[in-house]
Amino acid sequence: MRKPTHNLPTLRLCCVFALVTLSLVSGCGKLRGIFSPSAPENPHFVTISWNPSKSPVVGYNVYREYQYTAAERLTPRIVMQTKYVDGTVQAGRTYVYYVTSVDSRGSESKPSEKITVTVPEK
Repeated sequence: MRKPTHNLPTLRLCCVFALVTLSLVSGCGKLRGIFSPSAPENPHFVTISWNPSKSPVVGYNVYREYQYTAAERLTPRIVMQTKYVDGTVQAGRTYVYYVTSVDSRGSESKPSEKITVTVPEK
């Protein structure tokens, strides 16, 4: 009679380990959240909208100021809509926004009226 090359407790431990590993990989158990996309780190955003220009324009640029810093242009290209969503704001901060229109020659208008927005603290 041949002697088995494995011992039963080791085989049993190996099978249990394989079953637990398979359960975790297949999504069973509490570790499933590790593999799913996480919630966004910044749930805050500001949506601004404005009336369209009465003169012919090709689009708009949106600017934002924060405290005593210089205004930064938020739009890398002109925006054709009359609405913009700023998803880079931080909780508890107050921002000032304004818009300029851009004509077909690329000339920017004077800034619109400024609006002030305070983002809630979470």
